Amino acid sequence: MRAVKSLPIATRSGLVSRSTLPSTLRELNIGSEERWRRLEKPEPALEIYRQFRPLNGGGHHMRMMMRREAAGLRTQAPQVIFIAFDTRELDADHARSLRNMVIMLCAAGVVMAATLLAQFWFRRYQRSRKQLQEATARKEKLVALGHLAAGVAHEIRNPLSSIKGLAKYFAERTPADGEAHQLAQVMAKEADRLNRVVSELLELVRPAHLTYQSVDLNDVITHSLQLISQDAASRAITLAFTAQPALCRIQADPDRLKQVLLNLYLNAVHAIGRDGVITVAVRECGDGRVKVSVADSGKGMTAEQLQAIFTPYFTTKADGTGLGLAVVQNIVEQHGGTIHAESAPGEGALFTLYLPVNGQQKDEQG
Repeated sequence: MRAVKSLPIATRSGLVSRSTLPSTLRELNIGSEERWRRLEKPEPALEIYRQFRPLNGGGHHMRMMMRREAAGLRTQAPQVIFIAFDTRELDADHARSLRNMVIMLCAAGVVMAATLLAQFWFRRYQRSRKQLQEATARKEKLVALGHLAAGVAHEIRNPLSSIKGLAKYFAERTPADGEAHQLAQVMAKEADRLNRVVSELLELVRPAHLTYQSVDLNDVITHSLQLISQDAASRAITLAFTAQPALCRIQADPDRLKQVLLNLYLNAVHAIGRDGVITVAVRECGDGRVKVSVADSGKGMTAEQLQAIFTPYFTTKADGTGLGLAVVQNIVEQHGGTIHAESAPGEGALFTLYLPVNGQQKDEQG
């Protein structure tokens, strides 16, 4: 048997005895290259062996003998031919293939993760860009309203003061149960309402001049709820709020925050009418922001109403100006925060504010 180059063949005693092994290996290893060697210790190898009984005939060719004649010439003791092919190179090739496969799988995983991450950031960029475009369009609209408001506010307020003064004058000089007295009161109320519209419009378009202070939102919420407690009690509306003693203080304008909360409370009172609950909650988000939520058990809003809820002059109230929630959104954004509304018909409404703990920094970044 001849060994293939790079696959040395080892012999085991039985085919070649220990005494004749050196000479046998010299005969097999013709030349300077070692093709046959003996395995002295366990090594990676592919072992092949076969038992046989050699013939002891005197040089007879087996092809010229009958099977019966050849059987008598076999030795009694069986012999074993054993060879072992060294598989270290095969094992090394297998290890390299396995390593290359692992590298390819890791590379594919990295590419997949990079693709998913790129898609995530691209979608986030698209959302941020859309929000920025909406905010820019809203600010441009507010600038246009500001120019209009600044031009007409002075011209409207002066006549309003005269109209309201004359209405009070006639109301004081007419019988309390007369029609003229009632008309004079209606005139005074309408003058007040129109003056409130002008004030809210100016508030909406007025540049931000926030007075930042270290604010405890527990105190701001508690004080703002006290301001509407009488009105809520007269309508059998329950006010629910649990203070959070461990809540961190934030940098904000407390007066503007009270204005935001009061507008949300008044909207909730109007949505409920009678017999309901207004629930206020506050907690830290853990990402440098504080979450404030105002929920009511009112009649709720449709999807169309919800989409336009922060649009100036949109209102569902007969006597509303449609500027209250627009002012709320403007003040929250001046603080570097955001506000979101959730509602469905018959399920009430939920307004959620996210305010940065460091309002000054957020405002400067915005």
